[in-house]
Amino acid sequence: MNKEKIAIISSFILIFAFNAIDNAISPLVNPISRTFGIAEASALLLISVCSGATALALLLGPALISMGRAKKMLLGTVLAMGIAQTGFALTSSFAAAIIFRMAAGFAAGLIATLMWRITFHGVSKDNFPAMIAVLMSARPLATAIGVPLAGLLAWKIAWQLPMEIIAALTTGSGLLLYAFFPEKADMHLEENKSSGIIKPYVKALSVPHALNYYIGITINRMAYFGFYSFCGIWFYKHYGMNIKDISFALLIIGLAEAAVNFSTNKIIKIFGQKKTLLASIGISAVLLPLFIYGKFAAGLTIGMIAAFMLLDRVYSMALIITIPQMFPSTGDKTAFGSLNTLTAWGAMMLIAGFQSRFADILGIHAMETVILACFFISAAMLIRIQYKTVLKSGETLNKSEKTIQK
Repeated sequence: MNKEKIAIISSFILIFAFNAIDNAISPLVNPISRTFGIAEASALLLISVCSGATALALLLGPALISMGRAKKMLLGTVLAMGIAQTGFALTSSFAAAIIFRMAAGFAAGLIATLMWRITFHGVSKDNFPAMIAVLMSARPLATAIGVPLAGLLAWKIAWQLPMEIIAALTTGSGLLLYAFFPEKADMHLEENKSSGIIKPYVKALSVPHALNYYIGITINRMAYFGFYSFCGIWFYKHYGMNIKDISFALLIIGLAEAAVNFSTNKIIKIFGQKKTLLASIGISAVLLPLFIYGKFAAGLTIGMIAAFMLLDRVYSMALIITIPQMFPSTGDKTAFGSLNTLTAWGAMMLIAGFQSRFADILGIHAMETVILACFFISAAMLIRIQYKTVLKSGETLNKSEKTIQK
């Protein structure tokens, strides 16, 4: 096995590990809240602060990498993340836990930036598709496999054990990646340093419809992450599920979401971008009001949630592939791609922070209604923007569809 393949495999394990620990917080809110002596909803603050720190690191990451060697940054970041994750598992102070989660989140954002450096400037053309597959599949698989396993370990032993295992996995895979770090990715890149950190994003958002699009995407991600961050409390309140039951439910939902990632391109190819986008959003708009208030049997509800989450993957891809058509007035699309990641983590920070602050005050029904409102507001915004840009002429987006198929 050559060095690049080892780097790709270790990258997958690293991304899988730190995403598993982030997503595992929600189903473990009950034992975590008991450890720190806080309300269950307050435990969601651990998600919010981590996501906020990740978003900040994603914003600063490219500029920080340009100041030094990527390989050295990886080593320091991996060690910092391992220490922060271990500290979170061992501390009994909620204030310390918040600090450790912020540190881990910032490290995760820097690692995500380094992953893009390896993808675009480190691996060869032959290994480029494999690296893209790692970036697209590691997080859904962490939700599908890592989170349920963490829940089952917490159910059998203690919630700290899976956190410690993941910390060891993060550190081990990170050190392996450091040892086999692609030399090309560590080379100094002659980039436009005078543009600063914010200017590329300001330029991107000044393009017609771009600001409204990314506001819409942020609100839409608040609906998506709003359920995941709240699901531990939600499943318990509506169905009396314990950690074991919640873990199995998330396994079913996560596997459905992960599986569709490998089929989305084919779906768009068969039905076309417009039909795929409108149908997936339309079916989601029917499913969400049906399951969000927990009125149906648990089995049927889990099936509807799984369908909703996999449809999210479909219409998200149908939107992303049209970015060159939606915003044709700028040559460099890098900032638009970065904004997709930033809005996701920013949305998670906002919704988890809101839930941690107001869930006990307003009640679960209000939180469910907020998720519902976020989806419908964002769906209306995104469809409107699509019709103002790529769908207004009714043309088939052959260029985008061929691009995504590659």
